[in-house]
Amino acid sequence: MEQKVRSNRIKGVIFDLDGTLIDSLETYTRAFNQGIEAFGLKAISKEKLAAFLSTAKGLEEILLEAFPDVFEDEGLRRTCMEKIRKAYLELEKEGIPLLGDVKEVLFLLKKKGLKVGIVTARTTTGEMKWLELRRLGIADYIDSMVTGAEAARKPAPDSIVKCLAELGLSPEEVVFVGDARTDVIAAKRANVTAIAVSTGVANRESLLAEG
Repeated sequence: MEQKVRSNRIKGVIFDLDGTLIDSLETYTRAFNQGIEAFGLKAISKEKLAAFLSTAKGLEEILLEAFPDVFEDEGLRRTCMEKIRKAYLELEKEGIPLLGDVKEVLFLLKKKGLKVGIVTARTTTGEMKWLELRRLGIADYIDSMVTGAEAARKPAPDSIVKCLAELGLSPEEVVFVGDARTDVIAAKRANVTAIAVSTGVANRESLLAEG
């Protein structure tokens, strides 16, 4: 899974966002449950939601799989998705913590002259995608950010390939750091060295299974 990296060739690092740089699962679980409870549904645990997210399921897929009888109706499904997104944005204002020494790591990478990118399955675009990074105080360390609205989501390699282009780097010059199996798969498909961290939704065993 973690391949040998020739440090003298590395000119950039691309990170996943949720579960890798920020600890957003608790907030996302609260937002998700606020959304479904509006439909009279019972809240689900953080662990159950993490299990869905670890397989790269999007919000729509999770609703369909968890509550098929209710959300097979597209109108209800779309309404619930919007409620969850709005709830998340409100909860986000309370602050979502960075994981560990993320800010210090990003500072050191920039100090060494490396380029830093973020690839995320989030669907925000334009100015909106930078709001949380500014709140967290890390926006100035990021050279490129590609979301799921701008390229096919992981495990497809498209978002990583787009980020490489924006950074002006080749696959051999970059390492990708993520917390999910889909991160490792996407990096491999983009011919980028993958470094997996067990700080998010996937356990160590499932990450090791990706080699």
